[in-house]
Amino acid sequence: MKKTTALISALAALAIGAAPASAAKGVKYKGKTASGHPITFTLKNKRLYDMNSGIAVYCLPIQGGGKPSTGVDTFNYKGWAPLGGKPTEFTFMKKPAYYWNEVTTKHTLTTRLNRRTKAITGTQRIQYSYMVSKYPIGTFAIFSCLGNGKFKAKPVKG
Repeated sequence: MKKTTALISALAALAIGAAPASAAKGVKYKGKTASGHPITFTLKNKRLYDMNSGIAVYCLPIQGGGKPSTGVDTFNYKGWAPLGGKPTEFTFMKKPAYYWNEVTTKHTLTTRLNRRTKAITGTQRIQYSYMVSKYPIGTFAIFSCLGNGKFKAKPVKG
């Protein structure tokens, strides 16, 4: 009887220990943005880790001359952002798609979990500006860039 009880308690301890180990990895999510770009991240402890996606960005000259430009920039970060609640804002230096040096970019992320389907929906917003020198020397054009859009991601099976 003691051997059976010890065996059952050992198996129960292994089963309990295995559940947190798989939960420690987190759940990988994959989806698309409203502009059709892929988005990936990991959900662990109500936090989104290592988001990587593309976002449509529009850059307009706000001073001086220049042509407006549109295209895709990256919306990614290494670290985490909370799931749900108020919009999360974070600022860091990165090299954008439209400029050759690093600029200060402001990212805003809002997310929501659908408890029934486990899908995560949200909005992304990126904003930055840069200055380009022109001819004659001493003149320049300032560009302001803004991108925003929605996304939907579902847990990756398997």
